[in-house]
Amino acid sequence: RDELDTARDRAREIAHVLAAPDARAARGADARGRGVAVVASASRGRAVVTLSGYGEPPGDRVRQLWVMRPGAEPRSLGLFDGDTLLIAAGLSRSATSLAVTVEPGGGSDRPTTEPVVQLALESVGFGE
Repeated sequence: RDELDTARDRAREIAHVLAAPDARAARGADARGRGVAVVASASRGRAVVTLSGYGEPPGDRVRQLWVMRPGAEPRSLGLFDGDTLLIAAGLSRSATSLAVTVEPGGGSDRPTTEPVVQLALESVGFGE
């Protein structure tokens, strides 16, 4: 029952972003065509973020999503589980980009590697 409730809550969160009047989509890719895609609502401060083509990270590493803002430390938005989507909440209009790094298992307090992919958020209504 708990798994079903969790899945329903997640579906509602996704629908809330996708149905927003200001929802916009963007995609970024690395040199090998692997990418990150986002559907974001600046008015709701949320985004649905997906990775494609990356598969599982090596060993006991994880892929971690970060929001970047001018003059601020990167803030973690969560860990990806393979190529499944992540719902990013609490995005402020000052957010300029999303970045994905490969981190030790369990994630990091701040990025320890260069981003494998980064996506500017101006086209989806952020970066003011």
